[in-house]
Amino acid sequence: MTELGKFSAVLILSGAWVASAIAATSGLLKLSDEQMRKSGIVLERVGGASSQAGAGDGFRLSGTAVFPAKAIRIVSAPAAGVVQAVLADPMSKVAAGAPIARLYSPQLLEWQRGYVQSSVQAQLAGSKLKRDEALFKEGIIPESRLQETRSAMIQSRAAEQELRQTLKLAGMGDKAIGALAQSQSISPVLTVTAPAPGTVIEQMAAPGQRVEAGAPLARIGQSGQLWIDLQAARAQAAAIGVGDAVNVVGCTQAGRVTAVGMQLDSATQTVTVRAELPAAESCLRPNQFVEALVKPTRLPPGALQIPAAALVRLDGKDHVFVREGGGLRPVAVTVASRGSDSAMVQGPLQPGAEVAVRGMATLKGMWLGMGAGEGQ
Repeated sequence: MTELGKFSAVLILSGAWVASAIAATSGLLKLSDEQMRKSGIVLERVGGASSQAGAGDGFRLSGTAVFPAKAIRIVSAPAAGVVQAVLADPMSKVAAGAPIARLYSPQLLEWQRGYVQSSVQAQLAGSKLKRDEALFKEGIIPESRLQETRSAMIQSRAAEQELRQTLKLAGMGDKAIGALAQSQSISPVLTVTAPAPGTVIEQMAAPGQRVEAGAPLARIGQSGQLWIDLQAARAQAAAIGVGDAVNVVGCTQAGRVTAVGMQLDSATQTVTVRAELPAAESCLRPNQFVEALVKPTRLPPGALQIPAAALVRLDGKDHVFVREGGGLRPVAVTVASRGSDSAMVQGPLQPGAEVAVRGMATLKGMWLGMGAGEGQ
C-alpha cells in the first residue's frame, strides 16, 4: 500500500473513532457502509433465509440415508463350492426367495447322495419292522429281535431327517427334497436366494470364486428399514432431543429423531443425529445424501442461532454488534450453547437482524476507545 493509501485508511478509522466518541452516550458506533467496507467489517443476518436456521425454523443439517445394523441380512453360501453366476446386482431390489447367486457344489452332491441312501435305508428298515412285528405276533421270532429291528428303523429315520435338514439349510424346499427321494436324481448346482425382501447393498463374491460353507455372498438391507444419519455441530446436538421433528427435502412425511450420538467424529468434529422417516424408501435411496430440517424442542425460549464469529467479549460479557441506524450497537447476549461455527444465544435480537462477523478487532478497539472497560 502507498503512503497516501495508508494515510487515507488512518483517516477513515480516525474519523470513525471520532464519530463513535460523539455517540458514546448512546453506545452506537456510527459507521457508514463505506467505512465498514474499508475497515473489513462484514455483516450477516440472524435467522434469514440465506443464513443458518434459527430456533424458529430449526437446524438445517445434512447427512446420509443408511440401513441400520439390525436391518442388514448376510446371504451366505450354505455349502462349499464355486460361484457359477451372480444373479442380483448391487443396489437392485429383490423379493424374498429371489435368486442371488448360483453355486457348483460337490459338497451338495454328497449331501444329496447321502440323503437318497438314507431314505432308501429308512424305507427298508420300515418294511423289515412290519415283517418282524408280524413274525413276533405269530411267535416265530423273540422280542429281542423285534427290539433290534425297531432300533435300526429309528436310527435310519434319524439319519434321513438329519440329512433332510441339511438339504433344507442348503436352500432346498420340501417339494424339491421329496422329488429327490422319488427320482433319486442328484445335482451339484445350488441357487442361493434372498431370505427377505430388500435391497442388495453389496455383492461379496464373483463368478469363478471358490467359497467355503458359510462364506458371505451378499449383503441385503431389508425393506422398510432405511434410517437417516445427520451431522450436527456440538451446539446444535445439545439442543436436539429424541422425538424432535425431522423434515427431509424431497419427502412428504415428517420423521422423528430416534438417537443423538454421545461422541464427536474425530475427523469432522460433528455429532451423529439418527432419525426415522415413515416410508423412507419411497423418496430416498440407500447411501443418498440428504438435507433435513430438525426442529429442536430443547432450545431456551427466544433463542437464536448466530455465527460463532459474531460473539465478542466486552466488559466480561458476551456481545454481538448489531446494525442499527447509521452504525453498529453492541448488544449483550447469553450463550446457551456454542459450536465451532455457530452458537445459540438469547437476548434482544430479532430474526433478520444484521450482526458483524468480521472486523471484530476493529470494532472492539473502537468500543474501548469510547472509554468502556476492557473486555476479557
